[in-house]
Amino acid sequence: MRRWIAAALVFAMCATVPGAGAEAGAAAKPKISKSKLTFAAKGKKQTLKVTKASGAKLTWKSSNKKVAVVTKKAKYTAQVKAKAEGKAVISCKVKKRRKVYTLKCNVTVKGATKKNTTATPATATPAPAEGNTVTATPAEGGTETAPASQTPSVPEETPHLDSDSMLERFHGIFTYMGSSLNYNGWRGNKDLQDEKTLNFVKKHFNSFTLEDEMKPDYVFTSDWGSPVLISIDEAEKLGYDIPMDYLDEKVPKLRFDNLDKALEAAYKNGLKMRAHTLVWHQQTPAWFFSTDYENRETTTPEYMDGRMEFYIRTVMRHMMDKEKELTGANGTIIYVWDVVNEYLHRTNAPSQKSWADVYGDMGMEPSYVKRAFEIAYEMLEEYGVQDQVVLYNNDYDNFKCADDIVKLVSFINKDKKICGGIGMQSHLDINLPTVEQYGAVLDKYLATGLEVQITELDVTINCDEIDDAHPYKDKGETNEDQAAFIGDFMRMVVKKQKGRDKTVNPKGITGITIWGLVDSYSWRKEMKPLLFDMDTDSPNPEFEPKPSFYAFMDAAKAWFE
Repeated sequence: MRRWIAAALVFAMCATVPGAGAEAGAAAKPKISKSKLTFAAKGKKQTLKVTKASGAKLTWKSSNKKVAVVTKKAKYTAQVKAKAEGKAVISCKVKKRRKVYTLKCNVTVKGATKKNTTATPATATPAPAEGNTVTATPAEGGTETAPASQTPSVPEETPHLDSDSMLERFHGIFTYMGSSLNYNGWRGNKDLQDEKTLNFVKKHFNSFTLEDEMKPDYVFTSDWGSPVLISIDEAEKLGYDIPMDYLDEKVPKLRFDNLDKALEAAYKNGLKMRAHTLVWHQQTPAWFFSTDYENRETTTPEYMDGRMEFYIRTVMRHMMDKEKELTGANGTIIYVWDVVNEYLHRTNAPSQKSWADVYGDMGMEPSYVKRAFEIAYEMLEEYGVQDQVVLYNNDYDNFKCADDIVKLVSFINKDKKICGGIGMQSHLDINLPTVEQYGAVLDKYLATGLEVQITELDVTINCDEIDDAHPYKDKGETNEDQAAFIGDFMRMVVKKQKGRDKTVNPKGITGITIWGLVDSYSWRKEMKPLLFDMDTDSPNPEFEPKPSFYAFMDAAKAWFE
């Protein structure tokens, strides 16, 4: 009886407080900070915040992406960017426990800003550094316009066969002639810090790829092989891009010091940069794929989705912000992003935990690879450089897997062309592949309509077999043998570029990147794979051209054959 009386009293007390239950429910209901946003012009940004959403999952959408889009997203906030005059509705779907709420904000963009057609002031970018007076123009059929600091001094789009500069010799054939460089190379080569080396680089090249320092192993901050973890709040204060589907409680800290220095060196010396690479199964720490970042069991795809988006967005945002800080505009230094590297060889390091362990083998339709390109392309759109900067898929042994690479890029571009280029890693040997085999692959790639770049060219001699170990064996092969192969190879590449169907592939082969400056610092130095060597024991070492350099240069004549 006492229990019954107590329950009755509680019920009576609740009944005498009108709306008490409703107020409690209202207090827990998520709210959006603004129901209306008005933009005076396109390009402006404002932030929306959802309150009372602790522990909820948020999904943002725009009813009209041509008018307004959601760009930067944090845990409970989103940045809205005006794209064009008109109206749109930004909605936020909040899934909180078993309830789903849909919050809306009406957006009005009043007037689009006019495109700035005023010439860039002379002070906006520095004049090219001494020794770098020539920057290649786009190959025939190309539409790219070089920024002021990269404007070629040679107006004709024709090779200069009397020049001893690789850049000038192939001027008008390929837009970019590049090399892999280091800021703080682990072999002791600090290419981007050494004035003598930079003068050599500027004579022969207008593009570079960081050999190692942009790979995830070097970007993650580590403490004796373990990650340095920070809170989400700390990460956001550092400018990290934390997506709403990021499920971990901690964030691995990143380091950008060498990347910043590399961009500064590029700016000061009038060089362009291939950003390499974002998603790769090697040179990525195993803990990145592990539960709680602790080198334990493999994490789940749901966790990995958020980690991948965090990494791609944060690295791209940092580098593009730094680029704009230096030059005043994006697309002025970084012109290519290698989004995914060596997917077709995703299991070549079976003892190392990687993307394939998380997602499984997805064949030629890997959802996470496509998502990586989508995220990267969204970043290009946010910065307005999707028509200037190209996203690449990069892989090796193309003569063995060309058909699969074509299938992969076709899958990535099924809904929208977001992968714009195929990178042909070309760690070759004078015996494998043959020039004819390589040429057949070029034909397949050019037929896709995507631009092509030879991204990592070196050619070994005295290599026992072509595999991951690249073992040296003295087979009596000489520098002259290497030169003969390189001459035939480059003549074939030049002829493919000239003879391509420009209605199918307007740009064709846009660049060649030689993987290193001299044999002495090459990752395959025992097999002498490059065009130059250097006596590093000399007190005043010089760049010494090999027979293969002259064969490489002589191949430019094929343009006129």
